[in-house]
Amino acid sequence: MHIQIDPKRSTPIYSQIMDQVRLAVATGVLQPGDQAPRVRELAEQLRVNPNTVARAYRELQAEGLLVARQGSGTFVSDDAEAIGEREQRRLLQEMLDEAARTADGLGVEREDFQKMATRAARSIGRRRARRLSDEQ
Repeated sequence: MHIQIDPKRSTPIYSQIMDQVRLAVATGVLQPGDQAPRVRELAEQLRVNPNTVARAYRELQAEGLLVARQGSGTFVSDDAEAIGEREQRRLLQEMLDEAARTADGLGVEREDFQKMATRAARSIGRRRARRLSDEQ
């Protein structure tokens, strides 16, 4: 798993780490039972204080996404699949909200934006059908 942070962003680094771990779970990069990077290793990789990584992990444990096993490390919880599905929806909603803000900033009318979104949504079924036929 590769985590990237941007110290220039206004979002706190621990929160960026949390978002990256959530994304890894939501996209299946991290599966239930997988071990998360060790705190010290991730801190060294990101060049941040280990307490920053530890805080992110503690908060993800409080959410139920990660579990700590004494002496073994931190692992993706067995409940992560359901949490990952919720996270996928949350991420998608954020992207849609951002697209709507961008459209508004560009002066796109609501009806035009809805048509574009509908056109994009139609392609979801086509891509899924193509994948299924490729698998057969």
